[in-house]
Amino acid sequence: MTADGAITEIVYRLGLESLLVGVDTTSGYPEQTESLPKVGYLRALPFEGVLALKPDLLITSEQAAPEENLDRLARAGVQVEKLPSAWTPKAALERIESVGSLLGSEERAVRLAADLRSKINRIQQASSARGSEPKVLFILAAGNHSVMLAGEGTAATALLDAIDAVNAVSGIQGYKPANREAILASQPDAIVIAESTPGQFEIRSWPEVERLDAWQNGRRLVADSMMLLGFGPRLPDAMAAVNEVLPAPSDVAANDS
Repeated sequence: MTADGAITEIVYRLGLESLLVGVDTTSGYPEQTESLPKVGYLRALPFEGVLALKPDLLITSEQAAPEENLDRLARAGVQVEKLPSAWTPKAALERIESVGSLLGSEERAVRLAADLRSKINRIQQASSARGSEPKVLFILAAGNHSVMLAGEGTAATALLDAIDAVNAVSGIQGYKPANREAILASQPDAIVIAESTPGQFEIRSWPEVERLDAWQNGRRLVADSMMLLGFGPRLPDAMAAVNEVLPAPSDVAANDS
């Protein structure tokens, strides 16, 4: 069993999905995950629900909770493996190899990591050649938490770091409820909106975002939050998609002047 959307994606990319007896609710990609039992949320895994699936192995991340239930599962005979949260390309690739090792498919995982590393390197070379660090307003539209601004210490900022871009919002740690004044003051070069479900962000409810030059000029991306923030096998896709909406160096210079 896996409990972390990015780890579930790794299992599928390795072609080992037949080993899965269940996943958690953060695991919505690929679509085939819908046919599997979904047992609880990553940060609130139920002891009874997981144990009922009779997994030999639970692969999850360090974000998994509650610790008490994970300990109980281990005492009940389930091998519980908590992998580090991967917020750099290097760590993301290492996590792929770790999953492969746990599932007895080391060679397959090494090949996948090498393929993704090659794609990431090409994207990062293009980012470096840009010669500038565009400012990006990163917004998370996630379930009951409504609309949040991504600050420092988040996967959002880590993704921007990976492509030589910077967070347009300063002085915020973690994800904080969107502040309309902060949005207007951010004056980003590009806007990225991560949605936990398609259509969750409604621009008509956020005229402050629509008023920004970046939005008006089409320098915006609305995409799946797990792709953008999961640091899973789709990391090169996420990096390329954000890169695509970043302005040319001359446009950044004009914004800063």
